Amino acid sequence: GDEISFNRIFYCSKKSNGELCEMVKKRERWWVKHLMERAEQTAETYNVDMANKILDTTYKTAIEQDLIQDREALTTRIGSMIKSPNSTWAEKKPEWELPRTYFDG
Repeated sequence: GDEISFNRIFYCSKKSNGELCEMVKKRERWWVKHLMERAEQTAETYNVDMANKILDTTYKTAIEQDLIQDREALTTRIGSMIKSPNSTWAEKKPEWELPRTYFDG
């Protein structure tokens, strides 16, 4: 109609007076609600005790069994695994890897 603004056509979020459209408000409320629910689920699953248990078991095991020397060696190994995956992961890499231009404007 006559009262539809340029921004609303191209960006589908604001009316000509700058106010957000009702559907955008509803979508944002739904999205915030969804994120809050996910945060609660994550907090229940990965509470401080669980996070400490995971950190202790993985890092402690790696250190005690001399799998890695220190945290720097750990980060280096993780970086190496990502940059140069073994043949199994190299085959799967295209399935989960983002294209290099993904974050380009």
